[in-house]
Formats: sequence, C-alpha cells, structure tokens
Amino acid sequence: MKTLIELYDPAHPVKNILTALIFKPEVLIFIGLKGSLTDRVQSLVERLLRQKGIEAELRFMETDLKDGNRVVRMLEQITWEHADCVFEISGGPDLLLALVGHFCALRGVPQLYKDVDSQELVWITSEGERREPLVLPKLGISDLLLAYGARLERTDHYYPDLSDAAQEACIGRICQVFLRFLEEWPHVSVWFQYVCRNAAEEDRGYDCLEVSEKRDGRVNMLLRQFKNLDVFYALQKAGAIHDLAIDSRRIRFRFENTDIRRLLTNQGVWLELCTYLSAAQTGGFDDLVMSAVIGWDYENKANYPQNEIDVVLLKGIRALFISCKTSITKRSPYDLYEIKTLCERFGGDMAQAVLITADNCLNTNHSLYIRAREMGIVILDINTIKKGNLGRELLKIAAGRYHFPEQEKTKNG
Repeated sequence: MKTLIELYDPAHPVKNILTALIFKPEVLIFIGLKGSLTDRVQSLVERLLRQKGIEAELRFMETDLKDGNRVVRMLEQITWEHADCVFEISGGPDLLLALVGHFCALRGVPQLYKDVDSQELVWITSEGERREPLVLPKLGISDLLLAYGARLERTDHYYPDLSDAAQEACIGRICQVFLRFLEEWPHVSVWFQYVCRNAAEEDRGYDCLEVSEKRDGRVNMLLRQFKNLDVFYALQKAGAIHDLAIDSRRIRFRFENTDIRRLLTNQGVWLELCTYLSAAQTGGFDDLVMSAVIGWDYENKANYPQNEIDVVLLKGIRALFISCKTSITKRSPYDLYEIKTLCERFGGDMAQAVLITADNCLNTNHSLYIRAREMGIVILDINTIKKGNLGRELLKIAAGRYHFPEQEKTKNG
C-alpha cells in the first residue's frame, strides 16, 4: 500500500492513525469535514505518527458536504493522483462515508475496514470481500495521551523498581499484610513516619535502615492505636523489616532497604500498589503506569491544568483509568464524576473508568455503587481483591467482557 486515505473522525483520534501504523504507507491523506482538521489537530497527528516511526508524506484536506458534486470531484482528483490508493472506511461522518463508499464501488477503488472488536481487517474490492486477522500495533500510555492532546508529566509517588524480582515479591507480600490489617494501616504509616523522622533529626539520615526507638510517652501513645503488635511481626515475616525486638523499654528493627522504608511511610500508596502489581502479574497489559500526573495540553505546560490518576492500564487501544480509594464510607458521586471526566478526556469512548476500594462496597455505600453503574463505572471492592481476582477482573474489563454482579441487579430490582 503506497497511499492510504483516512476519513478523519474527531471523536476517535487513536483509531484515525491505527491503519497507518499497521501498513506504513508512503503517502497518508486525511479527509475531514470543514473545521475539523485544525492546525492543532494536524500538529498532533504528525507528532504522534513521527513518534511511532511513520515517515509518510502527510496531506490534510477538508470538505463541505453541502456540495456533493464538489466532494466527488475531490475524490476523483485524489484517485487520479494516487492510482494505488486505498480508502480506510472504519470511521468518519456518516454522509461522507456513504459518498466515499458509493464512489469506490463505481470506480473500483479498494476500501479497507478494521473491526477492532472482532480483530479483523476487511478488504472490499471489485473482486469481493476478503478478511484477515487484525494485529494492532503496540501503543504506550504516552501515545494514547498525545492522541488526545495531553501528556504524561511525571509519576508523583515514589515509584518502586519492579524490575527486581525479589523486590517485587517483597512488595507483593507487604500488600497482603496491608489487606490483612486494613483498619490499622493508617497507624502503621504514622508510626513509620514518626520513627523515620526521629532518625533524620538524630543526624542518622533519612535513609538509615536501623531503628531503635525508646518507648516514651509519645511512642506508647502511637502503639496504643494498634490492637496488638501482630502487624509488626507480619511485616517481618513479609521481609519488610528484620531483627524485630520488642520489650517494655524499646522497639528495634531494620528495614529491608531504603525503597521499602519509603513505601512504608506512605499511607496512600498501598492500594495503588496492589492494583498495579495485580495488573502487572497478569502479563496481559501492554503498558501500565502508577500515580500518573497528566497535563491537559501537550504543548502548554504553564497555563493548563494537571490531574493525578492513581493507575492507568493499556491493552491494545483500550485504556483503564483507575481511582483507588481505601475507604468509600463517606465518598460522594463527585469521586465518580472526577474519574469519569478524566477517563473521557484522556481516553475517549474506548476507555473505561474504574474505582477500586478496600471497602465492601455493596454493604458500605450501596447508593454509590448504583450510581457508578448508571454512569458506566466499574467498582471492584475488597471481595475481589481478597479473592486474588483483581488482575483477572481488570483484564476482563479491558477486553470488554466484564459483567456487573447479579447481586447488584437483584437489589436494584
């Protein structure tokens, strides 16, 4: 294929460039309605294609459907200049699609349709219809964001190095401790923050691994927040701390490493980590990012807002935008509107908003669950997490195979 003609669809910026990424044409022509192919749109399309290694000659042409004859003359001119062209007809304005389809049928110009759901490419030629498997190009989250005019600025929380298998295994075990001691975990983080701050004040440096804390009034007050000290022994068994010794006068232990130390002082990161690790361990996602700070404009950093999204997952061209809320007891629909808005802004209609909570959602805030379903937002709660099904459920959502529990349907009548 030397020349690909793409009918530009403003609602699907990723789909607009998929066929070009698959076939790498020499010439790529975008046809859009008047006003749709702005300078900004052209800049975004070119930047994304170049970023993905497509060096095709680009042309952008606008048309007005009020004059059908003029549209036909434009199509005649294109096909005369590019006798080897193929029209990609997967998207675009309905009337323009009808005109192009009729024109191609009369002139014997080949057409191409991609069915993302069935993973098929459909060729329509004068000889009939031919189908072949559709192999989607590999895209990253940065590619997706750029297609929607945004960019990944940074990751906000401390980001653990999960390329180290031993470290990943240790963090996974700590996640299980977190889930076991959910009610006490805020006190765990406060405790570690306190002893680490003391170490820094004693000029031993924040990265000091050895902790020996005298059980004075402040320390004992913090310890009284725990039912018992089982959480510390559980963390030792998980490999987060070592050489734990507790008596009436002092608590001593040693952190596994500075990475684990930083994570244990961060209360808000653990549900994100559970989600991120569960998704990563499935091996089914093309890209994953945690604590993603996204800028709304890829060019103008100063004058446009930024938002943090807890976890973003990408499989094919379908993204999951995930908000992690340890508790939803007092949560309002605002939390749903926030993740839904960000999902639509940065992923369009191929993206899915997900809320993950460590609460039992049906019992704790059933009205929020009902509202989420009405908005098309999936909520996965502690029942899914503790069964070890979180990663599998996220893959189901990404594949469009997730179904809301029957229990909810019964309650809603």
